[in-house]
This record gives sequence, structure tokens and C-alpha cells, in this order.
Amino acid sequence: MGLICIAGPPGSGKTRMVLEMLGHIEPQVSNMKLVYAGDKNDIAWMPQSPVWFKGNLWENLCPVQMRSFEDVRSALKDVNLEHFTKRLNEKVLEHGNNFSGGEKRRLAIARIILLNRPVWILDEPFAGLDEANVEIIEKLLERESESRDIICISHHTHIFTTFQLHANNPPAIQSSAFAEEQHP
Repeated sequence: MGLICIAGPPGSGKTRMVLEMLGHIEPQVSNMKLVYAGDKNDIAWMPQSPVWFKGNLWENLCPVQMRSFEDVRSALKDVNLEHFTKRLNEKVLEHGNNFSGGEKRRLAIARIILLNRPVWILDEPFAGLDEANVEIIEKLLERESESRDIICISHHTHIFTTFQLHANNPPAIQSSAFAEEQHP
């Protein structure tokens, strides 16, 4: 279990690398690629622009399997949105336009929590968050990385410095589920 941080400037290929690893797109370099050798159903993926479905907030937070009110409340509390329990029956507008950018980001992280998968891949989880909520999400990721593998992609390199200062060991790939695949 661990936290793997991938940092770099916008456009440097961070997201592309993960999309290649997941098999969503073909690799640019055809003779070698990084692959996830585990069950892809073990992965909870949060893209840079999470998808919002037609339906209410509760359905959007639990798109695969409905979860109990207590589970949803706990996930919302983890991302500093516990007050959204009063909005669970609210219809989600197109593109989630009834929520701010930071709220959408934290709701997407709550969705990841509720999926309860052993591997999380989060693309720009800190985008649009104020300093207080960045700190809350940092602590959440540190805590969750004790029981699951988390890959965190961001161009906010100062955030990863904070992770390294709090961690006993610097972030590194610790799972045998990740492997290089050679192609002739």
C-alpha cells in the first residue's frame, strides 16, 4: 500500500501515461509501456473532468452500487462536504453546474471513497480547492494510502513535497501489480 505521486507541468504527459497504463489509449512509444497487471475492476479512476450523470446527487455519488446514508455522509464528511447530506435528492444539472469547481472536485473524491476500490487513481485532485480543503484532501490521501494504493497526478508539485515531509518514506511504486510490458 502506498501513495505514488506523479508531478510535472501541464502538457508533460502525466495523464497520458496513466491512460496508456489503463489501456484507454494506445502508447506513443510502441515497444514498451507501463501496464496494470491486476484486475481493472479494482481501480477507482477520477479524471481531470469527472462525469456527472442525469439524476440526483446520491445517484451520482453511488453510480455502481447504492450505498447507505451513513456511508455517503461519512464520505462527504471526509471531503469537508457533510452539509451536502441535505442536498442528496437534488437533481444534478448538466456538467454539475449547480456546484462550484471545488465542490465538484470534492464530490468526485467522495465518489471514489464510496467505490471502495483497492487502487485509486486521481488526476488533479487539488484543482480548484482552497488551501484549507487541499490540506483536508492531503490528510485523507495519506490516511487512505495506509490501506490501498493511490496514484495522485498533479502539476502542483509543492503538494507532493508536503506528502514527502509527512511520509516515513518518499512515494514510490510499491505494488507488484504495475509492470513494464515489452513489445518486439
